[in-house]
Amino acid sequence: MRQHIGIAPQVRIARNLTIIACASLVAISSAHADEDWRKLQDVQPPVYGPGYFASRDGGAVTRDTFDKLNMQLYAWMPLNLFPGSPTSANDIWGYTSPSGREYAIIGLSNGFGFVEVTDPGAPVLVGHVTGPNSLWHCVKVIGHYAYGGSEGGAGIQVMDMSQIDNGIVTLVQNKTQLGHTTTHTLASNEDSGFLYLAGANIANGGLVAVSLANPADPIIVGSWSTRYVHEAQVVTYTSGPYAGREIAFCYTGSAGIDVIDVTNKASMTRIGGINYSGVRYSHQGWLTDDKQYLYMNDELDEGASVSVCTTRIFNVSNPASPVLVGTFSNGLSVIDHNLYIKGDKLYESNYRSGLRVFDISNRTSPVEIAYFDTYPGSDSFQFNGNWTNYPYFASGIIVLSDIERGLFVLAEGNEPLPKLDIALQGAPTTLSPGQNTPITAVIAEVGTEELDPTTVVLRYQVNGGSQQETPMTPQPDDTWRAMIPAQSCFDAVTYRVAARAIDNSPYTTAAINAIVATGVDIVFEDDMEINRGWTVGAPGDNATSGIWNRMDPQGTAAQPEDDTTPAPGVNCWVTDGRAGSSIGTYDVDGGTTTLVSPVINLGGASGAKISYWRWYSNDKGAAPNTDTFVVQISNNNGSTWTTVETVGPTGPQASGGWNFHEFNVGDFVAPTSTVRVRFRASDLDPGSIVEAAVDDFTVRTIVCVPPPACPADYNGDNEVDVLDFLDFFDDFGACSGQPGPCGGVADADFNGDTLVDILDFLDFLDAFGTGC
Repeated sequence: MRQHIGIAPQVRIARNLTIIACASLVAISSAHADEDWRKLQDVQPPVYGPGYFASRDGGAVTRDTFDKLNMQLYAWMPLNLFPGSPTSANDIWGYTSPSGREYAIIGLSNGFGFVEVTDPGAPVLVGHVTGPNSLWHCVKVIGHYAYGGSEGGAGIQVMDMSQIDNGIVTLVQNKTQLGHTTTHTLASNEDSGFLYLAGANIANGGLVAVSLANPADPIIVGSWSTRYVHEAQVVTYTSGPYAGREIAFCYTGSAGIDVIDVTNKASMTRIGGINYSGVRYSHQGWLTDDKQYLYMNDELDEGASVSVCTTRIFNVSNPASPVLVGTFSNGLSVIDHNLYIKGDKLYESNYRSGLRVFDISNRTSPVEIAYFDTYPGSDSFQFNGNWTNYPYFASGIIVLSDIERGLFVLAEGNEPLPKLDIALQGAPTTLSPGQNTPITAVIAEVGTEELDPTTVVLRYQVNGGSQQETPMTPQPDDTWRAMIPAQSCFDAVTYRVAARAIDNSPYTTAAINAIVATGVDIVFEDDMEINRGWTVGAPGDNATSGIWNRMDPQGTAAQPEDDTTPAPGVNCWVTDGRAGSSIGTYDVDGGTTTLVSPVINLGGASGAKISYWRWYSNDKGAAPNTDTFVVQISNNNGSTWTTVETVGPTGPQASGGWNFHEFNVGDFVAPTSTVRVRFRASDLDPGSIVEAAVDDFTVRTIVCVPPPACPADYNGDNEVDVLDFLDFFDDFGACSGQPGPCGGVADADFNGDTLVDILDFLDFLDAFGTGC
């Protein structure tokens, strides 16, 4: 059974000291230091595991381990499913691309994860941007850019999401300027197009205005530095005395709330505020849509000046003079944290009691109507569990970040979310050259969602070019069909099906990547049952034990018992492979051991792919999760090497178990006649238990035979004669009524509609009569 190891105590302490050291560089209030210190004191190990995905697990028991009311769990994506297995999560925000696809952007201890949640039961990690190692990250979105900050440094991380639908998120730059490096939180005003830093290491930690006139290059243009600002919400008034003014509601710790006119960035001015009775730490708040009321969480009052979770309500109809008009609580002994308002509902992330949803149609008497508790088994005044939430997706999906457990995807209510389910039938990844390729989809209406039949389209791109679109037509079997036009050998085609509901809500399938080819050649295939030319050892190898060996492995808690080849296969390459008297008797020790493939001839090959099964265990022993397993490729017989993948030091694939991996050779080196691959397992200081294995290594290349220049030249001999007719007639007789492509000589599905029938026969007769 896989063991999920949290942060080793010494690693966690070192990380915390690093964060404290970073924070100490900033002139911050004692209350801010206290809030930070309490968070650090409450750090818990991450909860790793397989998570829960409704599309994969259905009614899995995991779904019922979280206490909830009027909420549905669609997915839980633990931290180990993100690159580098981050040790904590923090902020979260959302982005909807122009196509209508929805993405969660989650802050992680090692940067930011970008996760598509368009299908809430099957979230897909589409990007990761590395950032400083820190418990605190923050992110906001304006246009197609996400802007990130951190208490660990890097200034403003500018991340371009313009290609996110194609699985591409680009870090444009880490912008540092005027001494700015660290930030506690960010605020954005989409109406004005300005970004704001709060709790940064400049301007006394106050509110700093950032121009996004060039969205790829944010420029600091002003600040309010009277005191430290922990969080802020910045809005533009469109009516009343402040019409046309940009106003910031700043949450300033023990000073309460400051209201700042930030319209003139060169002279931002305090117009009012309130230091309410019982203030401990004014942390964060949000306005109602009409800007008449503000709801605020005080992060340090619970367990001090109040005995239960208490959120405050202010009348801000006159923003210069906020008035405390009430408080509310659900009676739990927890800390209230980040909250957001959508219409008449308030969504509050209250650490160990999770997300709480309140009806605020009566502004001064909120009523709790739903909740989802991400921290099972404990409600207490501690900084663990649900950090924040994002409730603004048009689909109704709500995403949460949990410090120890990662990303949650939820929806209110107990009925399925109204949506269109679009499923591709077949979804070919190999297209025949010179032939139209039919694409078929099934569209199901879920809940109350209703399809607009005029909007169903097939979208495709060829070789990364502009997107093309063709309408799909309904079929008698309740499917939808359209054709990808004929393409040439080795063209790369990406396609998807999209549609809209009658309320204009967009839906789409995931992109399918296809290649135009006629087949695949196996260049090299090795099940490791005999030695087909592999060598052990390379310059720099210095391991004293655990040297690569080909054998039937003897299972241990770190090493496989069986290979991956179906019986009667038993052998694989493994680091020593013997069990010994203890788990560490024959594991890798003292350095590195290398396994090198024979020379593989890929000269002139197109679309070469290499695949293998690998095993790697690095999560046991005195210093677990400190080493890596490196796979490299060379195209010059080993003179130089390029890294294909690095497994570990942490993550689910560094804890044992066979895992399949495949890569395109051309993504790393140009194919030549002297390609080699090597696998390097290491146990470097400090020592740990390291075991690795490799099995079922395969090299494939794509083959493409262009169609004959003349369709009537059925057998491709460059002459149109009776032999073509006879060859077609034979294939047609053998394939009639069967799906195409089909045929012994060529494809009897002559018209490419995926069915061999009388229409193919008639089309061939026409072509034969026309000749070439």
